[in-house]
Amino acid sequence: MNRRSFLRLVVDGAPLPLYDEVLREAVAGAASPAEAEDLQAEHTLALHLRDTLEKQRARHEQQRALVECAKELAEDRSDPDTILTLIVAQAQRLLGCDMAYLSLNDDEGGATCMRVMVGATSSAWKDVRIPFGTGVGGRVAATGTPFSTPDYFNDERLTHDPAVDASVRAERQVSIVGVPLRNSAVIGVLFASNRTPGPFSHDAIALLGSFAALATSAIEQARSRQERDRTLRDLCQAGESLRRRAADQERAVAVLDQTMDIVLRGGGVQEVVTAAGNRLGGVLAIFDEFETPVAWTPGAPEDVLKAMSAATVEARGGVHGVDGGTYWVTDLVAGTEALGALAWAPPAASGEVGDLDVRLLERAAVVTSLLQLFRRNLAAAEARVRGELLDDLLTPNPRTYSSLAERALRIGYQPQKRHAVVVAHIRAENRQSLASVASDLAAARGGLSTVRDDRAVLVIPSDDPSLTGRRTARSMTKRLGAPVTVGAAGPVDDPADLPAAYGEALACAHALIRLDRAGTAATAADLGYTGLLLGDSASAGEFVARTLGPVIQHDEQRSTMLMETLDTYFTTGQSLVASAKRLHIHPNTVTQRLDRVKRLLGVDWNSPDHTLEVQLALRLHRLSRELED
Repeated sequence: MNRRSFLRLVVDGAPLPLYDEVLREAVAGAASPAEAEDLQAEHTLALHLRDTLEKQRARHEQQRALVECAKELAEDRSDPDTILTLIVAQAQRLLGCDMAYLSLNDDEGGATCMRVMVGATSSAWKDVRIPFGTGVGGRVAATGTPFSTPDYFNDERLTHDPAVDASVRAERQVSIVGVPLRNSAVIGVLFASNRTPGPFSHDAIALLGSFAALATSAIEQARSRQERDRTLRDLCQAGESLRRRAADQERAVAVLDQTMDIVLRGGGVQEVVTAAGNRLGGVLAIFDEFETPVAWTPGAPEDVLKAMSAATVEARGGVHGVDGGTYWVTDLVAGTEALGALAWAPPAASGEVGDLDVRLLERAAVVTSLLQLFRRNLAAAEARVRGELLDDLLTPNPRTYSSLAERALRIGYQPQKRHAVVVAHIRAENRQSLASVASDLAAARGGLSTVRDDRAVLVIPSDDPSLTGRRTARSMTKRLGAPVTVGAAGPVDDPADLPAAYGEALACAHALIRLDRAGTAATAADLGYTGLLLGDSASAGEFVARTLGPVIQHDEQRSTMLMETLDTYFTTGQSLVASAKRLHIHPNTVTQRLDRVKRLLGVDWNSPDHTLEVQLALRLHRLSRELED
């Protein structure tokens, strides 16, 4: 028979139409119906053989591709997230599907969470959590067995979730298959999907399952590498930290040895500051209780020292940063005694302040506190002599001033300097340490102190009595643990003026107490004449309440403005028109408010006999509020 055989067609890989053409030619030339029937059977067998060979060839290609993917996954040393992306991309390539994606299980949350998707056209899939048992992924994650659907939204086997369905709909997915990522337990799901209906073949599902096994191994290896690398980094960092700490300890001990050597050979705080400053860099300074610099890094800018002085107000024990770490401050203490503060301005390019820097500051503070305590004890021994001198200076006896000046010079006090006179008052139950605290503060500033009538009197070099008074009140309050009220006067540069300045400072202290402003400080200029008038009078609060109490109470209860109107009325010379203009209201309104005042205070409130009393009460009320602010 002169024709092409079906076996040759199979061997040559001929296309399907050629099989039919050969069949027609052979049947046409058949000698009998039996021969034609045999040809038809041979044709069918050849086609079956061709299909079998094609499937084997396809399976072989899939296996080859699977082996290539496995090699690529095994060779990749990327982090777990990169491995996940590679797995999904390879899965899409293996199956030739529209999309492939992967989720990892959150067993505590009872869901499998979307992590990577290839072939997506939107971001709706991101952060989607598929509850166990829901949809394809939740079903596979819960059961640990593969599941495939030819039509997701019309598959009655599936339990649907609105959020999951929304992400499927956004990507127009129809047919979906999922296989578990499993080691000892299910750790996630690997998906493939198409945007057209139709089932995935058993071979495709099996291929995806085989690849999922390889992917699981790759994921575990990547996680193990990441954990190993993290552990190795932690160990290296720990080792480096130990090396740095050992070096820091050596440096800290060296600094402590150096500073203690300074103490033992009789050095002072300036040498300690210089030695510690050389190690730390930047500017290092020591401040006394008045925030006045005692010693500092040579060449330190004046504006930096001023800023550091302000920062020491926040000193509260231990080394801590101020102004976001611009300055570092620690108290100088010996037992319960506050001796000032140590402040450090790190170099601008130093970066973060390390543990070594903190330890160096702590050691410098300990040594400096020791030196300051030595200095204070020496000053205390001189305090008695200085106190006796101040008592004599405060006694107005011009005939003795020349001899007193000689005594002052012998103990190092220079009366010709400008001085502030400070009177400090504290409640009786807190006076046990008043004399010693006052003595320490005065000696630290090169001044004098004594105690008169249970009040401390200090004469301190200063051009600003108001500032000196506030600093004294703050420092003594801090050390005594109770509010200290301070009146101040001066400055004076003649011993003959000290008694008068003392009287003025004492009157200011009395005024503050009468104004119920315990714990504050003021000079005569701060208080004005009103405060001085109260130096020996009744309580300011009681006076104001007695004079204007009904008006104040009316304003507080009804949110009216009678006090403001009354104050404006007197400020404008009792002019209704000027008061209305200043208050931005009609003159009739001013009249109505003053009528209300008359009903509250009495018909004679504006008589000459009561006007001064009302105006004084108004002034005291306003002053009290200003001092409070």
